Amino acid sequence: MTGEVSPRRQNINTLAITLLGVLVAGALTYACAPINKQQEDKAGDPLHLGEPPFHVSVREAFHEADDGTAWVFPTVLPLKAFSFIDASPAPGQSLEERLAEKDRRLTALGGTRVGWICAPDCVSVSRYRLTLTGNRKQPVHIESMRARIRSEQPAPSGTRLVIPPDGGGPVDVVYFDLDSPRKDALTADRDGKPTGRVFTDVENRFAAEGEPLVFELVGATRRPVRYEWELVLEVTQDGRRETVVVDLGSGKPFHTVGWRAVSKYGVTYGRDPKSGNALVELDW
Repeated sequence: MTGEVSPRRQNINTLAITLLGVLVAGALTYACAPINKQQEDKAGDPLHLGEPPFHVSVREAFHEADDGTAWVFPTVLPLKAFSFIDASPAPGQSLEERLAEKDRRLTALGGTRVGWICAPDCVSVSRYRLTLTGNRKQPVHIESMRARIRSEQPAPSGTRLVIPPDGGGPVDVVYFDLDSPRKDALTADRDGKPTGRVFTDVENRFAAEGEPLVFELVGATRRPVRYEWELVLEVTQDGRRETVVVDLGSGKPFHTVGWRAVSKYGVTYGRDPKSGNALVELDW
């Protein structure tokens, strides 16, 4: 009949329209897949979530072998206050537990632990172990690293407790001369002595997501002061520059005490030069 479409023709048209719809839908899905993937990656990238470029872990890191036991106190303390130094360990107490207990008791007396490096002139130092773990999809590159002073006060001059180290191997450090104008991180040689070369000028450091970078920070001074300071990193990722400020956490600064430059202490205690065993007052 004229003007009418056969059922067979109708089925063919319906099938063609359905196939066309499937093809169009598939093409749109394929075309949008990169966009959706980019959106998913962007949504999951810590950069776009407002998170820092690194997860930061930092702790004080003195070494008994390299630094011995050296503490300074703001007041003059009697020798008997340190009688626990040579006390016998508790049954089952490990060396690590014994050292931790000693540190807690010296801190409770108002003490600050200090260290030194002789290169060849001896300077007062503090040591910190810093781990920066990458927190971005793309590697984060460290462009510069320097210390920034928060405050400066006179160093404690009441009591000095010094038990020299027994000896140890070289320490891999990043060295900061806190008395210098710029306070850039400097490289150190195998003996832990600064070379004078800026660390980021000669070393290339970057961290991908989940990759840790470990540094030992040494803050040094030749002056009789107590510095409170923080670490400032300039980093880049895909051309984007950021500033990262690192401290001990919760705003607590690093500290370095120029204990060796103090002209006179109220009293100094150390090992008896004759016997090398007993803790005695020293004429230092």
